[in-house]
Amino acid sequence: MSTAVLRNPAADRRGLIRLVGQCVIEGRNRTAGGWGTDTWALLGLLAEHRSSLLTKNAAGDKLWPEAEAPHDRFAGLLKATRAKMCEALGMPGNYGRIVIQFMGSTGYRINPDLYTCDVWQIRDLLAAAARAKRPEKVAALIAAADLYTGPYLPGVPHGWARNAADALNRAVVQALAQLADLEEQPEAEIAYLERATELDGVAEHLYRRRMEVYARLGRFQAIHYCYDELRERLRARGRKPSPQTEQLYRGVTGLV
Repeated sequence: MSTAVLRNPAADRRGLIRLVGQCVIEGRNRTAGGWGTDTWALLGLLAEHRSSLLTKNAAGDKLWPEAEAPHDRFAGLLKATRAKMCEALGMPGNYGRIVIQFMGSTGYRINPDLYTCDVWQIRDLLAAAARAKRPEKVAALIAAADLYTGPYLPGVPHGWARNAADALNRAVVQALAQLADLEEQPEAEIAYLERATELDGVAEHLYRRRMEVYARLGRFQAIHYCYDELRERLRARGRKPSPQTEQLYRGVTGLV
């Protein structure tokens, strides 16, 4: 695995755009945040266009889908966002065209030499884990899970943002399930599974795995709590535990 993927973030001299769990821009001993939703939505769109370019028309359609002339608002938002990114790095405001670049008269991108994004870091780690062998795989999965401190693009209401957030959440849940698979100590396995079900409260297969590990550890009260937790979360969605889950629960608790 590339050592660049797992490098110490403190050694990275670039600014960091945090869009996972919170929305802030961190620069050289500066942290900036507290702006309106449009700023974070624009940065989210730019983050999602890491390997492509974000055009003005696409940005307007995504940011203000109901507006009659959405593209007219783009220039002002872009200028303000660039200024904030410059401020976080301690750069003059007229360097805005450097932090968010306009490439080839086509579209915009975050300058990767000046800024990185936490969502990029998580995705890079997950991609590295998919290629790696143990123990590098375990290290990359743990690092990705540790960086996931909450929902992606919190407070950004657009459908594309929610879809991206759901996809990232699923990827981290899968990473935690992989860590549970690779873990040899039951207590550590349980910890991964418990966090996975915190992120996906209706993943019955993960709840079943939790109950199985609790049973191996003789933690029968925890099995009841686990089952009740799943049942309440499913009930909130108008569902019930599947027959497979019911059968497992009765089997491991002696209720057959």
